[in-house]
Amino acid sequence: MKRRGSQRIASVALLAASALLLAVVAWLWLARSPAGENEAASTSGKAESAETRRNGAKAKAERPAGEKAAAEDGGDANASSTAADDEQPLPPEPETEEDREEKLVNAFDELTDKWREPANAVTESDIARFREQFGKVPKSRKEECLQRALNLVPDENAMLLVGILLDKEQPKEMLELVFNDVLNRDETVKLPILRELFKDKEHPCWADVAWILDVTGELPAKKK
Repeated sequence: MKRRGSQRIASVALLAASALLLAVVAWLWLARSPAGENEAASTSGKAESAETRRNGAKAKAERPAGEKAAAEDGGDANASSTAADDEQPLPPEPETEEDREEKLVNAFDELTDKWREPANAVTESDIARFREQFGKVPKSRKEECLQRALNLVPDENAMLLVGILLDKEQPKEMLELVFNDVLNRDETVKLPILRELFKDKEHPCWADVAWILDVTGELPAKKK
């Protein structure tokens, strides 16, 4: 009897321990199951986030390349446009009165320079052109141009000055400059010019010419 009672107690204790063990296992299973799901979900979310970030980084890396190329193309176009604008010639400044006068002075000086060396012969057209070009020189610049011509034109080309000397429309001071220069030339140059000048009694220098020719015995004989 005593032995049977002990076995029954042991069985009850074993059953109780088994039930307790099952309860603990069930509790642990219930407690761990949501956490596992959450952890899995979290792991899956992290994986998706990482993939999303990789895709976003890839797209971002690819997009600036195109944008950069477009920006560079736009920059090159703007630079080319700016360079083209810079290369466009500026409109010429309007010509002033001083500019026009300077051109006329330069034209006469250039013509004078062409006669600085002795020429074979001075023609009537040469004399006329020299006189015409001098007539275009502004009044305020005539004296300096004429003085330059008198200093540069040699005796061999002195007949060029006849056109100016015989032009009574020229200011008297200009005529006197040429007349005084002719008087200092060689006799072979001076006398033909004085004889030509003597033919015009209305010339401002006629009286001086007549006196010089008379003193030197070169006065033309009066026709009977």
